[in-house]
Amino acid sequence: MGSSNSALMGIDISLRLSERNKQFYRTDEIVSGKIECFDNMDAEMRLKNVTIELVGELVHPTHETTHIERSPTTHRICFFTKRLCIHSADEQMEYTLRLGNHRWPFSFSLDDSLPPTVKSAGYQSPSIRYFICVRLIRADWHNARIEKHFPIVIQRAVTPPRAIHLEYEDENRKGVRFRVVFPKNIAVIGKYFSLNVDLYNPRRITIHRITAVLIEERILGSSKEKNLIVLKNNIIDIVDFQGEHLHETFKFILPDSIVASFSWKSANWPFRNPFIVRYELNLEAHIHGPFNNIIIQAPLTIINRTPINENEMTPPPPSYETLFPDSHNSTC
Repeated sequence: MGSSNSALMGIDISLRLSERNKQFYRTDEIVSGKIECFDNMDAEMRLKNVTIELVGELVHPTHETTHIERSPTTHRICFFTKRLCIHSADEQMEYTLRLGNHRWPFSFSLDDSLPPTVKSAGYQSPSIRYFICVRLIRADWHNARIEKHFPIVIQRAVTPPRAIHLEYEDENRKGVRFRVVFPKNIAVIGKYFSLNVDLYNPRRITIHRITAVLIEERILGSSKEKNLIVLKNNIIDIVDFQGEHLHETFKFILPDSIVASFSWKSANWPFRNPFIVRYELNLEAHIHGPFNNIIIQAPLTIINRTPINENEMTPPPPSYETLFPDSHNSTC
């Protein structure tokens, strides 16, 4: 991320990060850089204080119903703030912003407990955003304060959970048996994920195709954003298959744009429900005739990086049970 500029009331404020091309920060890293302020006003500006803040916000769109109508409302809840006071003055003192260039360094460490940046994915989809806020509070009460936001992207730096071998199987009324095997139940953003498909078709009924749909689900209290389709593919290159046995391995790549699975509950609001982002992979065998299709729904944990050690025993953050408390039956 480089610099960003704007002109506010004769003041140009820009952000220059220490690592200029950095696209995101992990929760075990430090966000640092400089705020650059250029004052090109005719007169010097008197200020009460200058602050730089790192802010995390949960944005939660809802519909509020009154006796007249039902209208959309957006709630913005600040769950994280770190403030750096550059200049401060009491009631008897003021700080003068003189003409010319000003540079203010800053540095913020990111807590391990922070949730990741989650972009809005729908009309009522909850999201999480982070930004660096620069505020210049003017000494003259009747003059508006100067404020500028610079967004940053945060990912969680966690040890991946240990991978689990999963198998799912179902059979339709025509005796077609559909079996899916996951060598690992963990997928890595931007990497390939593979699974094995076994299909037993004793009556050689026509199998039109087999599809895979990856669905993201966001849950925040009673608000549940379902069926956010991340990707949809025909798995295996078959059309109107009529054989007795089918055994294939299917691979697909996960988009870079999605967020890793997580479950987060703010320590500031212990009474609130957690914000959960989880994934489900729906595999469907499309079979000739009404009500013959077979659908297998498999929960999938998505992470930001490849495990360092296949034998890692560190408990998963979040746990599989936290993400999928009512997950489907499987054999491991």
